[in-house]
Amino acid sequence: MRHRVVDTNVPLTAAGYNETATDDCRRNCLDFLESVFSGETLVVMDDAKEALSEYANKVPSEGRSSDLAGMFLIHLFSNLGNNSFVRTVSLAKTSAGQYLDYPDNEGQWRTDDPKCRVFDEDDKKWVAIARRFRRDTGMDAPIANAADRCWQVFERYLNSAGVRLEFLCNPHPTAS
Repeated sequence: MRHRVVDTNVPLTAAGYNETATDDCRRNCLDFLESVFSGETLVVMDDAKEALSEYANKVPSEGRSSDLAGMFLIHLFSNLGNNSFVRTVSLAKTSAGQYLDYPDNEGQWRTDDPKCRVFDEDDKKWVAIARRFRRDTGMDAPIANAADRCWQVFERYLNSAGVRLEFLCNPHPTAS
């Protein structure tokens, strides 16, 4: 059994909502979701349901009952409180609304990449969840990512903060 924090792009890519994903990438995301559905991979989320809200907001309503992203969302809702499929952690925030478990509350992580100059505000919850889970359990819950290349750009910062990433799609594409 393995624990993972799951970026929203994983179920969306598996369901075909990422037009730039390769067939291998979609297949890897599908295989990952199958491991979630079978209980081989447990999804780690926050108990305030911020992660669940993001999944619900990003899964297109027309696919909620019929595609893989919708099945993932239904699986999570159906298994809240069932530690065989979903684990939750409590996230504390500062008075300014920043996650205490996010290691860069001052915005110090910056890159020269024009598309990824600062860490995405929406992705901070995934980092905070992974760090809190490790503090609470002593176990890792790497962040599974499919299609967001900014995770790769910030990988060295995340690793230095004790957060591991699992790239389901090739994060280092070769030039053709």
